[in-house]
Amino acid sequence: MTTPHPMSILDLVKEFERGQMQLPEMQRGYVWKSTQVRDLLDSLYRGYPTGNILRWETTDNSIELRNAAIEQTCEKWVNSYLLLDGQQRLTSLAAIIQGKPIYVRDSKKPIDIYFNLEHEENSYETELGNDEADESIFEADDDDENEEEEKNSLDSYKKPFIVANNRVKQDPNWVSVTEVFKASDITPFLERIGITNLKDPRYKKYQERLGKLMSIRDYEFPVITLKKDLKYDEVADIFVRVNSLGTKLKGSDLALAQITSKWHGSLKTFDEFHDECKKINWDVSIGILLRTLIAIITGQSKFKVVSSLSLEKLQEGWNRTKEAVSFALAYLTQNFDVENQNLLSSPYFITTLAYFVDAKNKQITERETNILKKWFLIANAKGRYSWGSSETKLDEDLSAIKQGNIEKLLDIIAAQFGRLDITIDDLRGKNRTSGFFKTMFTLMHRNKARDWNTDLVISMKHPGKKDKIEFHHIFPKNILRGEKFERKEINDIANLTFIGKVTNIKISDNDPDVYLEAILKERGEGILREHCIPTDKELWKIDRFIDFTNKRRELLLELINKYLEEIKV
Repeated sequence: MTTPHPMSILDLVKEFERGQMQLPEMQRGYVWKSTQVRDLLDSLYRGYPTGNILRWETTDNSIELRNAAIEQTCEKWVNSYLLLDGQQRLTSLAAIIQGKPIYVRDSKKPIDIYFNLEHEENSYETELGNDEADESIFEADDDDENEEEEKNSLDSYKKPFIVANNRVKQDPNWVSVTEVFKASDITPFLERIGITNLKDPRYKKYQERLGKLMSIRDYEFPVITLKKDLKYDEVADIFVRVNSLGTKLKGSDLALAQITSKWHGSLKTFDEFHDECKKINWDVSIGILLRTLIAIITGQSKFKVVSSLSLEKLQEGWNRTKEAVSFALAYLTQNFDVENQNLLSSPYFITTLAYFVDAKNKQITERETNILKKWFLIANAKGRYSWGSSETKLDEDLSAIKQGNIEKLLDIIAAQFGRLDITIDDLRGKNRTSGFFKTMFTLMHRNKARDWNTDLVISMKHPGKKDKIEFHHIFPKNILRGEKFERKEINDIANLTFIGKVTNIKISDNDPDVYLEAILKERGEGILREHCIPTDKELWKIDRFIDFTNKRRELLLELINKYLEEIKV
């Protein structure tokens, strides 16, 4: 390993863009969220240390590569570099500095960061932006943007950087970071604010701040370059050790590095199967596929054994894994009414079921299916793998299957949660991040609950944007806020249901006693019952909101328990 030498961000970005620095297949993909890009810019703006860049110089053109998240030119280089540590930073900076579109993990739009010309000198907090809401499996009501605006208080807007939203885009004191980097003159930014002469007291301050922002391009990263004479497996070992010490990567990322060092080209094989799964509406991550691979080979799920596995075992295990996962996804869809991975409280359920499928060689009895149905509904709703040591819980389940005792799966969750049954207390205080929310959708879909306008059965597979299912607040949030209800009461799953986008827009902020009455007259009580909506009109009044949620919670519990009773174990 050589002594670090400094290189400017601009030089590194150009090297990355022209393809002289590429990604080996051992690297994970681009996974940063927009807030991480924002915080990187904030650190660079302040001149804080932001880590080293680690790369390997090589003349070996046979090494399998991973595509970068930004477009790279295809120039041929005698000497090129493989980027081992720094991909997330360089990809983000290339996108921002050169204005190339890149999609971060938490957004459907290209990344867009704005700079505040009027920021406070000592604003260190980094908890703002329009992407901090709880993740959900559905798009939200139209008034969710108002909630985000409410969260972004005036104090929040004193920070130097923010993930762009409509409010800052309309404020001339906020400027696009990309536009600043692409500009050759700061005058247009000053004129936009009304600064037309040098005597304006803001001129010097804004000039200095814009200059400081543009100087980020000159910030120098310490670059460590590994020597050309190293072998790929040695480099993979360095990659794993460096990232293990810093705990920067997930176990699956490090496992991928070790697997690709033994099985060249395996990433392409994994990606191809991942794409096959996506075609049937299941976006199963490479990490879950690798965990399932390890489980099927070794009978346990921890990645620490990867280094001891031979190429032959990995390849033979992968063939079994593909078969088992394909069957498990069909099993979840057809037997459990689960349409895709977003309805799972943890993707580990895919590993458990695939391991069972492989152990049984796809020969599954009706009784076994019923046991697994009951286990899955309870475990998924209560969050079997969502608390504590998930790997340990997964290994406990794999062990029960390995022993041929799937009844033990029920005993295990009874021990974990104190009981198997689901009570009204289990449903109290749950929001859209809960396994019960996902279970609620699954069972409503199974019972063919329909949209109140189109009559379409709710489904996550509707292709049209207008028919896309959103979660809907039965009592609109804006109305409840005006009545001083707490956020946890407003966002309780007892106040949520599932309807299409157009229907959601049509209802908007109407009082439930108005719009539910209209639905009742046009379509009858049945379509409301499908959504477990109480048909007592008195409960639709705002002053009866708490009574409404209490009653609806009872109806949701009936929906769950009815399904459990139908399963004959």
